[in-house]
Amino acid sequence: MIAFAERYCPGLSQNTERIVTTTPLSYRDYTGTPGGSAYGIMKNYNNPLTTLIPTRTRIPNLFLTGQNLNVHGALGVTLTSMLTCSELLGAEYLARKIGDA
Repeated sequence: MIAFAERYCPGLSQNTERIVTTTPLSYRDYTGTPGGSAYGIMKNYNNPLTTLIPTRTRIPNLFLTGQNLNVHGALGVTLTSMLTCSELLGAEYLARKIGDA
């Protein structure tokens, strides 16, 4: 990979100090995601509501956020954290604060 990238970025190998790689086993072992998935649980695009997990739980004052709840990956973490914050702060308040930023 470095040799291939070197064609487009000359000097890359001389300026590379360390190389770190991951595999699905890395994700499974260090993040605890099912099957080592980097993007969370498999979603059903034919019926997305079957794999939707709400941020509010039945347990009072317990909220969830993360990649498996709504949308997968980094976008899912960002989106569900906003949904969780809106549960705590109120959607109108949060939207106003974001709009004013």
